[in-house]
Amino acid sequence: MRRALIVACALIANAALLERAWAGEVCAWIVESVEDEGTHKFELNLSADAPATVSARFQGPGFTSAAMGGELIQLEPGAPQNVDGEGFDVDPGDDISFDVRLFDRALTLDDLDNPPAKPLAAFTFHRKAGEHEAAPPPDLAAKQCKPLG
Repeated sequence: MRRALIVACALIANAALLERAWAGEVCAWIVESVEDEGTHKFELNLSADAPATVSARFQGPGFTSAAMGGELIQLEPGAPQNVDGEGFDVDPGDDISFDVRLFDRALTLDDLDNPPAKPLAAFTFHRKAGEHEAAPPPDLAAKQCKPLG
């Protein structure tokens, strides 16, 4: 009986560890474009290699938003999603930085200023606007991938 209990406990512990290992990896990137009137548009994209449910806090120069209205976002393998976008003017020499944090629950307006303590994953994107940019460089579009949890 004792041996059966030990085996059962070991199987439960292994299942918990495997569940964490299967939690997957999530990737974030920002697609920058320039609209006809010169406004730069920044689109936050997410993807995952395993099913995941997250909310996203997207912060940049002069804005903080809860992607998809703060609701939970269902990510499926092989199905990248555009989850938020902001547009603003960019001048040569501007430092453009974005902070993206993913959480395991829906976000409220209070969470935008005081986010929950520990995100599932966090990403930082940065670039400096050049003097004579004909098109935005791909700096922000480089995918960053991190394990969830």
